Amino acid sequence: MKSAFSLLVLIATIGLAHAGGFGGPPPFTNGSPLQSGTDGVYQAVASATNVTGLFSFSIVGGVQTSTAAVNKWVFFVDGNILSGVVNANVSNDTVTGILDSGLSGGFATDADGNVTLPAVFLIPGNSASGFFEGGIDLNSPIAAFSGDGTLQGTPTRTDQIIFISAAVAGDPPIPASVTVTPVTIPGSAFEITEFKFRGTRLTTTGQ
Repeated sequence: MKSAFSLLVLIATIGLAHAGGFGGPPPFTNGSPLQSGTDGVYQAVASATNVTGLFSFSIVGGVQTSTAAVNKWVFFVDGNILSGVVNANVSNDTVTGILDSGLSGGFATDADGNVTLPAVFLIPGNSASGFFEGGIDLNSPIAAFSGDGTLQGTPTRTDQIIFISAAVAGDPPIPASVTVTPVTIPGSAFEITEFKFRGTRLTTTGQ
């Protein structure tokens, strides 16, 4: 009888141990992070009165990638189409980002690195930039996120075109020179626009 009683106690003890194990944090609950980390491609829809927009960003190894085709935003606001580059971060149940106007482009150059002329570029009069911030559910397989953001016209700024010429040997030799030409970029008349956004993680592999 003693051995039979001991066996029953052992079985009961094992059963309690297993029952207690069910109280631990299973995947996607109790604040446990995504098993795949934050890597992936994220996309959100922005909306407000007369505003419809999309923005997306990609993360690999916990760091945003540089793929321009994925890290971008496009908004349709009161008949204006605005677009640019997204810089975003996911950390501690929050998602934050900058909507860059994407106007900092360069000139085309030849095989020797010289600027090819004539150089023509367009600065849109309704360019805008902004930011967004919100929460992200890292307990969800789709990492749903939402929040608020603001878009506003870019201010007037002064850029510089810098041309550096190489020294030329000869008699007399021509020394290297640097020519700096200031260029004023007018500000945008686009008014401050606030919006709300909702999005999800589309894939667990960034691009």
